[in-house]
Amino acid sequence: MSSIWRVIARAVFSVVVALGLLGSLAACDGGNDGAPGTAGPPGPGVTTEATALKVTITGVSIASKPVVEFSVVNERDVPVVRLDGARMTLAKLIPGTDGNSDAWQSYINRIEVAGSVGPGTQDQIQATTDSGGSLVDHGNGTYTYTFGSDVTAIAAPLAVAYEPALTHRIGLQVSSTTLPAANATYTWRPSDGATSDILNNDIVQTASCNECHGKLALHGGGRLDTQYCVTCHNPGSHDANSGNTIDFKVMVHKIHRGENLPSVEAGGEYAIWGFRDSKHDYSTVAYPQDIRNCSKCHDAADSGTPQASRWSTQPTREACGACHDNVNFETGEGHGEDSVVAANGECSVCHSEGGLAGSVTESHRNPLREASQRYQLNILSVSKTAPGQFPIVKLSVTDPTHSDAPYDLLNDPEWTSSSASLSLLFGWDTSDYHNTGNGSSTTPASAISLNAKTLATASGSGTFTVTSTSAIPKTATGSAAIGLYGRAAADVDGDGVYSDRVPIKSVVSFAPITDTKAVARRQVVDIAKCDQCHDQLTIHGGSRTDEPQLCVMCHNANNTDIGRRPSSASLALDGKREETVDMKVMIHAIHGAGFREKGVVIYGFGNNANDFGEVEFPGIVSNCTTCHSGSSYMPPLASTVLATTADSGGSVADPNDDTNITATAAACSSCHDGETAQAHMEQNGASFGTPQSMVDNGSITETCEVCHAAGRIADVAAVHHVTQ
Repeated sequence: MSSIWRVIARAVFSVVVALGLLGSLAACDGGNDGAPGTAGPPGPGVTTEATALKVTITGVSIASKPVVEFSVVNERDVPVVRLDGARMTLAKLIPGTDGNSDAWQSYINRIEVAGSVGPGTQDQIQATTDSGGSLVDHGNGTYTYTFGSDVTAIAAPLAVAYEPALTHRIGLQVSSTTLPAANATYTWRPSDGATSDILNNDIVQTASCNECHGKLALHGGGRLDTQYCVTCHNPGSHDANSGNTIDFKVMVHKIHRGENLPSVEAGGEYAIWGFRDSKHDYSTVAYPQDIRNCSKCHDAADSGTPQASRWSTQPTREACGACHDNVNFETGEGHGEDSVVAANGECSVCHSEGGLAGSVTESHRNPLREASQRYQLNILSVSKTAPGQFPIVKLSVTDPTHSDAPYDLLNDPEWTSSSASLSLLFGWDTSDYHNTGNGSSTTPASAISLNAKTLATASGSGTFTVTSTSAIPKTATGSAAIGLYGRAAADVDGDGVYSDRVPIKSVVSFAPITDTKAVARRQVVDIAKCDQCHDQLTIHGGSRTDEPQLCVMCHNANNTDIGRRPSSASLALDGKREETVDMKVMIHAIHGAGFREKGVVIYGFGNNANDFGEVEFPGIVSNCTTCHSGSSYMPPLASTVLATTADSGGSVADPNDDTNITATAAACSSCHDGETAQAHMEQNGASFGTPQSMVDNGSITETCEVCHAAGRIADVAAVHHVTQ
């Protein structure tokens, strides 16, 4: 399985799924909501209804038991009354010294007893929420919560001194059986009430997390904000059942690295026992991009995370050892030349500019990702694309970092190396690709592929010309797509050998076959959205990169993996003769594997089986706009969209004997793959066994849009809870 598919298929990491849906971690278990005050009927100008809440902490006073004033309004800014309760945390920020990072310390803690489950044997301290407090509803959307704990005199189970001159943070979770969850935090210095120009430690913003996760919703869906999370997930908190720390900077790093943790690769596991002693095993988690891309979460350019650069400027044993968990800093084992690091202040001696190990930023570079910025593929012109003609493409590869200087494809080592590739694809027609007549008996629906490296001839000024060795079929109509894709070779280690593969963004152009002028293929997904998780989506050995318009040329409705599968279905991993590789089905099935009732197996390069049955999408799988452009996910689909081949029939090369699934049903059943869902679709015009000709002549007509189109009774956007 190729690396990117392995990353996707091995349970793409989801804090939302792993923590939120499986239950809350024990770290925040045990807190009690404050009892609501007596409430009469809602007065004028207030409501008990909301689809979203905005909570604002307006003030905090601490004499003995902290008193918190806050307000709650709904999505229309109408005050909300009758909350069921509120959960509160309180932590102080202890300044780091001697190389230690600044650290939050909760005032409110409990003891978790070990021994009931897991390998842990020692009872542990855990931060938690306040208990025994009281909540007063003032009937106008404002509330007062009084802590049950006197934070000026905390002696057990952990003595925590009240230090009003330090930065403090209140974490608030409002709760209601009928209202959506909401969090708020308030960061200030109690000694003088200052909220600005105070010590802070904001290194990751929830919005960055939500670029992949859609909406963080942990501990049963009530914890939504990383600023809230750190008030409990601080260095003093541990999971007694595993013995692992649940310090945020350690736990989250380890979860994201998951299956690639050295300890896991050596045969161990990384697990946390959470709510009601349930086990959360993160040993199969895979991060969907290069783990060295620390700025994905720690964005120093974000004004909301002014301390984000500390990952590179203030290395610590705890943060670094979270990913590099085969290092024993006390003994030096696994650390360079068995170098002992007795304290965090020693880390920057070596891990700094000019230090023995170089800067942290340097050690987290991704040289191939950086090198990819030096290449740009260009289709300059396309001619001879009428039926029966042999297309001619003029192209170049340039360097955007050096004033678009052209590369010499015939002589530069980046292209003469065997590690480099450059290819052209020709597909038709753009109303919906089928590529009928491509001349292949094994992959009759794939686009025509040409080796541009071997066919290119110099045409002056750094440009090259490729004349296709295959003609546009005489039966082809409409418009054609021309894709240029490949990878350069690099010498990353400086040994003079250009052997490292550099992905380059693919490009696609369009040309008329019988159309008066070229008609582009519809745009369905936005690659920028894909790259929120994948950073650089590159597959097929790094040669197809960041261009869905290229993917769909081969991943079309008529194409399946039958040419890659064993000759007998009984020998296939899933016992099937073939599986569609249609983009609208395959990508939904892969990303929605955790929702499907059945697994999905696709045979690919090298005739290898790719089993996507264990995939867990890190975001909200029902939110179609996570990937889709505009309303491209909404029915009705364009009338030109082809039904999807389910069985290639007796002749693989003849699409007329294929058994198909009608287009909308194919897309929807890729996630909703159960028998009940199929029956519903069939009752409303869909077919799971029809030739395309019956769709074309109107014998079979899907009526999905009657209920599922925009504004209808079961509007897809509404039932999927789509957010833009």
